[in-house]
Amino acid sequence: MKSAERSLKSLNFAWHVALATADAIVLALFVAPELITSATTTQLGLYRALGAAVLPIVVLLLMNVMSSNFKAMLVYWKPYGWLPGCEAFTKYGPADHRVDMAQLKKNAGAWADEPREQNSKWYKLYKQVETTPEVAYAQKDFLMYRDMAVLSLPLIVIAPLGLYVANASTKALWTGAAMFVVQYVLTAISARNAGERFVCNVLAVHSAKKVTPLKAQPAAKATSSGGSAGA
Repeated sequence: MKSAERSLKSLNFAWHVALATADAIVLALFVAPELITSATTTQLGLYRALGAAVLPIVVLLLMNVMSSNFKAMLVYWKPYGWLPGCEAFTKYGPADHRVDMAQLKKNAGAWADEPREQNSKWYKLYKQVETTPEVAYAQKDFLMYRDMAVLSLPLIVIAPLGLYVANASTKALWTGAAMFVVQYVLTAISARNAGERFVCNVLAVHSAKKVTPLKAQPAAKATSSGGSAGA
């Protein structure tokens, strides 16, 4: 999942930069317009150049400074190490009308109720169908909203601090903080829903049919002028 996650995170990076850019524009135009109206043309040009150069770097740092487990903790408000797959078979699967749990057990085998064992079992099932469109798209959405929530959380503090340094009004400080609280809550809820959909899509595929795991391809035999190097 790590290599797939890195690839999907790269695809989602543009959305994260777009969100950060939109946040900066909203802060500048609506929360603290005095920072724009009092600026000279040269200063405005400098702000735009700095934003274009700095925002992608800030987003990249915030996205990569935290582990996947820590991000899940911030989104789900669960203990460190908890992932959506930890309740795949006891909560999410039974609640999804597409998943026939009895048929799923026939197709995929039995599972344990212990959270880590559930996640381990679910991950094995996921690896068998990770390229299935409904699974791949659901994972992409989950990672996108999860990282948006993670990006929004520190901005609850960082944005007001930046406005304070820029001598914005007290009202602007509180409005900026409230804006990112709302953004964090909305993106966290979206991430939870996308995570549930991701987990259930994997189970739904295995419930509908028995998936045969792909066999590992045998390594190519090394050859030399003397023939085969070994079997």
